[in-house]
Amino acid sequence: MSKVTRASKQVKKVFHPSVIRTTMKAGGASTGPPIGPTIGQRGLPIVKFVEDFNNLTKDIKPGTPIPTRIHVDGKKFTIQLLEPESSYLIMQAAGISKGSRSMKDFPVGKITHKHIYEIAKVKLEQETVKIRNMPLKEMCELLAEQAYRLGVDVVRNIDPEEYDAFLTSKEEEESEFQRKKEEDALAKRKKMIGKE
Repeated sequence: MSKVTRASKQVKKVFHPSVIRTTMKAGGASTGPPIGPTIGQRGLPIVKFVEDFNNLTKDIKPGTPIPTRIHVDGKKFTIQLLEPESSYLIMQAAGISKGSRSMKDFPVGKITHKHIYEIAKVKLEQETVKIRNMPLKEMCELLAEQAYRLGVDVVRNIDPEEYDAFLTSKEEEESEFQRKKEEDALAKRKKMIGKE
């Protein structure tokens, strides 16, 4: 058996699923990574995909992470947009950009019962949730659990001035944490260089 024959037997055919699942920022599709190469491997027109996605998301707040399904049929595609993830909606309602690092930080943000109720109504309209026929109360409970895991406290009322002061103090704590982390990393590097 020749080398070419052996090599050709070892080459495996690449299987591409008919649906590409990804999360993309509204208005942020580009021909570069992460989605450009994925679309290009399928032989799909990248520039057309970028134009289509950005047009579909032009009325959504730029930068909103949108779960996206790209249904591929040969050299054609259709784009399906889903509602933003619950965690994103909770963090937006709380006015924070990320959840807590640990329970020591709890809470990093606060939302009201009304926020949970409004987010639940939005999520129940999503096709993937509609088919489960989930009651509003159950969705609210799931969202409250998720808020807790993110470090967001669910309270009855929020005083705007107090909450603003709370968020400011949390931002200062985060800045201090990042500064200390960078100092520790620098000290570690210096220690490693000293050992050489």
